Amino acid sequence: MKKILVMLGAMIISAGAAFSTTCDMQCAENPYENKTFISNIAGTNFLGEKIANIIIKKEILKDSSGDYKVDLQSYNISALARGEFKSLNIVGTNTVTDGIYASYIRLKTLCDYNYIEVNNKENTITFKENFGMAYAIQFTEDDLNQTMQNSSYMEMIRRVNGIGNASKMFNISSSSVKIKDNKLIYVMKVAIPLLNVKKEIAIETDVKARNGKIIINEAELMTEYFKIDAYKLSSLINYLNPLDFSMKLMKNKDANMQVKEIAIKDNKINVSGIVTVDKDVITEQ
Repeated sequence: MKKILVMLGAMIISAGAAFSTTCDMQCAENPYENKTFISNIAGTNFLGEKIANIIIKKEILKDSSGDYKVDLQSYNISALARGEFKSLNIVGTNTVTDGIYASYIRLKTLCDYNYIEVNNKENTITFKENFGMAYAIQFTEDDLNQTMQNSSYMEMIRRVNGIGNASKMFNISSSSVKIKDNKLIYVMKVAIPLLNVKKEIAIETDVKARNGKIIINEAELMTEYFKIDAYKLSSLINYLNPLDFSMKLMKNKDANMQVKEIAIKDNKINVSGIVTVDKDVITEQ
């Protein structure tokens, strides 16, 4: 179960953003619809669910820190043992996964029948039916700034500086973000070798979801000292986009991930969408 939860549990949903559940995934026919089972009446299924919730939470905490709550609903104890279940809901607060910080996490399955087979002997997990979850992400200003300390993000800065240093035009010494009046402000401290000056550049932007990705647009230079072409400015900020960077780190080769909606509300950024795994995909535990 570990790889499933690392792949899907690392993705995030916020209380302030509605689930966006529109997707082309076809749910499997539910063989347990309108059926009653003895294990439900006897209470053994309830006990099985509680044990499963404890195991799932334990696996999540192996690769992510934060306060997590897990709610798995099953049909009966035998189905649960096979990996068949009704729904899975995961909620987390103040999470850190692979260097990505988020204030609130929630995931919710899309279908009322899910079948994930775990083979402990072969150490594999097989998605026996199409599997999907609605997700979203809530980032605060502090979340983004801590995520930008990630070594992979710093490598992006170094690559940009490699271009700037080669032309002796600029060198970014530091970068950070602010969220003010529901606007994302990207701040860079830049050295201009030719002019022998150092300056702080503040760029105010808006964010949108486009073609399943997060795009920063309407970039506006707030620092009067510099004159930068608007297209080049947007291209630079989209390359260094900390939101898109966070989402790319969370992607997995076995999962199809789409961003459906993004909004800044109460100076918090909410991203919602869908992550799906196709039927018959096999991955390692």
